[in-house]
Amino acid sequence: MRINYNNFKESFAPFLCFSLKDVRKEYPEFDRKRLTEWQIKGYLQKIVREYYMFNDVNKDTSLLWYLANSIFEPSYISMQSALNYYGFIPEAVFQVTSISTKRTRNLDALDVRFTYRNIKRICFFGYNLLPFREEHFIQIAEPEKALLDMLYLETSLDGVDAFEGWRFNKSVIKKSVNMSLMDQYAILMKNNSFYRRFIRFKNWLNA
Repeated sequence: MRINYNNFKESFAPFLCFSLKDVRKEYPEFDRKRLTEWQIKGYLQKIVREYYMFNDVNKDTSLLWYLANSIFEPSYISMQSALNYYGFIPEAVFQVTSISTKRTRNLDALDVRFTYRNIKRICFFGYNLLPFREEHFIQIAEPEKALLDMLYLETSLDGVDAFEGWRFNKSVIKKSVNMSLMDQYAILMKNNSFYRRFIRFKNWLNA
């Protein structure tokens, strides 16, 4: 089935990114060779696997986060990416880090590494919807959960030297974080080794 590009763009521009599966819901007999043709012409860009975006979309950090949510589900932005966003760590982050219930993996696209860290289903909670471009949203960890995800998955974060090495901004964290909520979340994650790291972190934070 031969689809006019202008009609195609009118249908899919609101999506920001789309998959071949999405296209075939709209056009059941769509020939995927058209996507290759439009890539060659510079209209489209392949992100990963069967996900695409239009080349005229503004590629900023927020878009990369939105794409991270979209190309690997379920997932939400967390750990280094979220910690930097909240001002908890000073370093610029050159990859997009997410949490997922699926296996840990890296995807390289758009000159960026998308990293997905696996977490148990009982720990997959504590994220908000951040408004993004009209009716779109980005799933990102709450400040409390971003810290807990880091402590849960980075087992080397187990003492003062490690906490200092990450250059956590104590004053910003204490102003931004609901400690009572973080306590509740830590209990819900049901992992004794992690919980001991959390207690050491909390004691260091309040020292």
